[in-house]
Amino acid sequence: MTPQFNDSDVATRAVNNVAAEIGDEVVILDIESGAYHQLNLSAAHIWALLDAPIAVADLCAGLEARFAVDSATCRDAVGQFLQVMQSKGLVRINAA
Repeated sequence: MTPQFNDSDVATRAVNNVAAEIGDEVVILDIESGAYHQLNLSAAHIWALLDAPIAVADLCAGLEARFAVDSATCRDAVGQFLQVMQSKGLVRINAA
């Protein structure tokens, strides 16, 4: 099932984590749970864009500009990423 976020919904990183770049990847430590999460190149780029609050549409536009991906595929991948990260408490989504 594809997660449903509106283009105007605003995503941002949660404050309960510490992240570090290691090569092209990012490792995140959730301070509350003690769990580590490793992000690949494309997920690390999403994470970088989430440094400040950003609309889902702008997040997708940033990824489409960086990677050779069509809009529908990008939208689906971003939605899945946000859903997983939100479920782990690492990302917050505010409906616009």
